[in-house]
Amino acid sequence: MPEEWNNTLEKLRLIDSIVDFARGHIQFSIILTTLDDGYVIPDYAAEKLKLSRKSVIDAIQKLKKKGLLYKSKSNVYTLTEKGKKFASLLMETLSSLSPVGSIDKIIEAYKISETVLLVGTSTKEWVNIKEIAKYLAMKPEQLEKIIETKASKILKTRKFSGNTYVALTYEGTELYELLLESIKLGPLTAKTLALMTGTLDPRDALRRFMIVYLLISILVFLELTQPPYGIISAIVWAAASFYLAFLIYSKK
Repeated sequence: MPEEWNNTLEKLRLIDSIVDFARGHIQFSIILTTLDDGYVIPDYAAEKLKLSRKSVIDAIQKLKKKGLLYKSKSNVYTLTEKGKKFASLLMETLSSLSPVGSIDKIIEAYKISETVLLVGTSTKEWVNIKEIAKYLAMKPEQLEKIIETKASKILKTRKFSGNTYVALTYEGTELYELLLESIKLGPLTAKTLALMTGTLDPRDALRRFMIVYLLISILVFLELTQPPYGIISAIVWAAASFYLAFLIYSKK
């Protein structure tokens, strides 16, 4: 994968960690409005964006809690320093993705890439779309529509017993491997970690595994003071550690 694509993916993930792509459409619109005007007033923003006043106020309050906006005067909100940096990152990423187009298209593209990552990491070829939609915090019908209209070359669907299932096409499998390469994992490692941690997201699986690994390592170390069982535990854990290290570093 070209280096600039890796950088863009990392920027998208950083943005998503602050404002959730799946739920934060209005928050993104507020940020962009504040960037354009220098400030945001709920009533004016609601009119400009053609949204309800309540949804705009809710989005502003969420941005305040995240430290991106502050109330500069009565009913007027301005970007904080953190907000300015976030807005700058957002604009830089939008610029690097042009001529992709609007933020809606970018959010769709991000959801598609996440779907590829989740479906590819599953040990099943066909995954229930409800399971994927739950990870993405969206309705299964919305995800199915995006797949059918935007991603039919990399994702395929089929109906069975009243449920919709999703799988990767050949091109989708190639994209999955490229996405894993951007996070320095291989397919076998991702699936192994997913089985061990109970999550389809390989990044979350790796994070969970490292937490459990550290805790068990401490327990094994403590058991070393109680031979011979402590020594047996240490040997088993060392073997498992070596195998996982081999998987991760060989990117299998």
